[in-house]
Amino acid sequence: MEAMSGLVMKSESSGRGEPVVFVPGGLTGWISWKLHAERLASGYRVVRVQLLSVDFGFRGQALPPDYSVGTEVEALRGALDEVGLSEAHLVAWSYGAEVALSCALADPERVISLTLIEPPAAWVLRSRGLMAAELEEQRQSLRSMEAADVSEEQLAWFTHFAGFVPPDVDPRKLPQWPTWMEYRQSLRTGDAAVRHQDDIARVRSFGRPVLLFKGTGSAAFLNRIIDVLGQEFPQATVEELPGGHALHLANRERFLALLEAFLERATAGR
Repeated sequence: MEAMSGLVMKSESSGRGEPVVFVPGGLTGWISWKLHAERLASGYRVVRVQLLSVDFGFRGQALPPDYSVGTEVEALRGALDEVGLSEAHLVAWSYGAEVALSCALADPERVISLTLIEPPAAWVLRSRGLMAAELEEQRQSLRSMEAADVSEEQLAWFTHFAGFVPPDVDPRKLPQWPTWMEYRQSLRTGDAAVRHQDDIARVRSFGRPVLLFKGTGSAAFLNRIIDVLGQEFPQATVEELPGGHALHLANRERFLALLEAFLERATAGR
């Protein structure tokens, strides 16, 4: 489906009440939020959206030649319009968190609260004159996934790079590996996340409540991005949970308890 600005993310809705929109990561997409959405649907209207990169990749379809984080931002706006949400709580992970972050900064009036898990928003580091060496050095590896099918070797590299798997662990031996393999073509975004640019001044002027998560054992550059955002957002709370980059899956109950308490406070403070 298309809107004036382009493609629109697919969405699924359940429950009733204050709207909560879950934006997924860039590998397996919205399946990562399934159990979280089921839990929150008892008290909220829950909407799960699917990143274009995941949708296109799973269907083996090439991304548009001018694809960027901005493409996903416009597709998220289109999805909110399509389901009739003028405002919502945004909860987002990884690549989806970078998309949700830029969407929220561009349209803060549409955001009740913002929850982010480790967005790979390199521009946040650049705003401080910082750039994680390991991130810049790996950009060529990210770019190599744009033009061809993502291989098993590239997927294994990515799970280490993104902090899913510790350096000394073989991802092929983990129970998640078959699912990661099934969705690996979702990674054909190349270095879109790294090359995206936004304005840190918009972070400093963002007046909505923000909840930020970083994972113990995740990639160092992702933790540093959360640290900077925690200092720059006027109303930010930072939480750290075990589980690396997938902390909300590894520690789902603790994550949900923190999220539900935050949503209640944000709603009460409106």
